[in-house]
Amino acid sequence: MKIKNKTVLGLICKLGYWRNKQNLSSLKIASNGRFYIYNVGGLHIASEAFNWYLTPALLEQEVRKISCRYYTPQEGDTVVDIGAGLGEECTIYAGMVGTKGTVYAIEANPVVFNILHTVVELNKFDNVKTFNLALNHTAGRVKIDDAALSYLSSSLDNEYKGVEYKVEGLPLESFCTIHGIKVINLLKVNIEGAERFLSSAFADENLFIVNAAIACHDFRFDNEGNDFFRTKQLVTDYLQANGYETWSQQTGKKYIDDWVYGRKAGA
Repeated sequence: MKIKNKTVLGLICKLGYWRNKQNLSSLKIASNGRFYIYNVGGLHIASEAFNWYLTPALLEQEVRKISCRYYTPQEGDTVVDIGAGLGEECTIYAGMVGTKGTVYAIEANPVVFNILHTVVELNKFDNVKTFNLALNHTAGRVKIDDAALSYLSSSLDNEYKGVEYKVEGLPLESFCTIHGIKVINLLKVNIEGAERFLSSAFADENLFIVNAAIACHDFRFDNEGNDFFRTKQLVTDYLQANGYETWSQQTGKKYIDDWVYGRKAGA
């Protein structure tokens, strides 16, 4: 019955894509139905949603609209993707940086990391390196909460919402030292409030971060009242204190407008 259900889901999904003039080559169902991995146009894309509209073109459009709004990675660039999730952005970054560039995809949630790693392997991305790691202000094991409703709500905020895991934690500058990273052309961060712990990396004289795109979650503070998520001003302040010009968008959508973008002055 389980196999039959998967087959039926795959046929329904293929029909939906066909009606939208897209070709779905395959559909993998992972983590007991929690995640779906679509092969559309030769690219494997993961999602929590069962749908028939997710395509490489749509994904790239979203990446360019949000994390790459003020800087688009170029051939040969180094991109560090902190909070890589299911690999949504890094699948696009991989094509942007090309064979001469490298994407370091870091995801703390072990369940989500397994999907991220699978997506990278399925796409045969030799230029993407994956790490199950929490970026923190100190080294040592930390608790990761895997929120039951959505992995997007998982965080280090110590408010239990699902299953807890312990993973290794490192400061960003320590991670870069270990892996020989001296220049980051684009640092993308989406770690649900833990961006507050990255300030020391921008002050490190041995690490040059040229462009940063950091998702803040003040909208979650507005909705939930948890001060851990109120970081937009904090991030803006530590970027500016370390010589960065900063911007934010004004789209009227809080989850986009809470992103803070920075570029090292003179870079």
